[in-house]
Amino acid sequence: MTAASHRVRQRPSRSSTRPAGGDPIVQQTLPKSSILRGYQSFSRVISQGFVLQGAVLTAYVEVVRTETAGGAVIGFAVAKKRVPLAVRRNRIRRLMREAVRKGFRAVQDSAEAKSEQVSVVLSYKGRPGMDPRRMTLSVIEPDWTALRARILEKL
Repeated sequence: MTAASHRVRQRPSRSSTRPAGGDPIVQQTLPKSSILRGYQSFSRVISQGFVLQGAVLTAYVEVVRTETAGGAVIGFAVAKKRVPLAVRRNRIRRLMREAVRKGFRAVQDSAEAKSEQVSVVLSYKGRPGMDPRRMTLSVIEPDWTALRARILEKL
C-alpha cells in the first residue's frame, strides 16, 4: 500500500448557521451549564424548594431572587430504591433529559426576565404497578409539560 492509496476524507464545513431556506437554526440543546450537579446542590433544592407532583415525576423547585442576571438549572434524579439496576436508572434519566431538552428554554427565559435563579430537581417516582422497563418518552413528556406549566405559573 502506498501513501497515495490512503486518502483522508474531509468533513463538510459547518461554517454556515443557516440552512438552505435562509432561516436561522434553532438550538434545542440542554447545555452542560444548565445541568445542576453535586450532592449539596440537590440537597439544597430538595430541602428549601417547593414541590410539584406529577403522575410519574416530582419537581423540586427553588427560586432565589438575584441582583444580577437570573437563569435556570435542572438536575435529574432516579432513586436506586425505585429502580435498582443502573442501566434502567440511566435510561430513565436520558428519557427525562430528552423531554426537558425541548421546553426548558421557556423556564430559563422567564427566570432571566425576572432576575431569578431557578433550580429544579426532576425526580422519577414511577407509577404503582408500572414496570420501569416499560417507561417511554410518551409517558414522561406530558408529565414534564404539565410540571413546566405549573413552574412557569409560580415564577
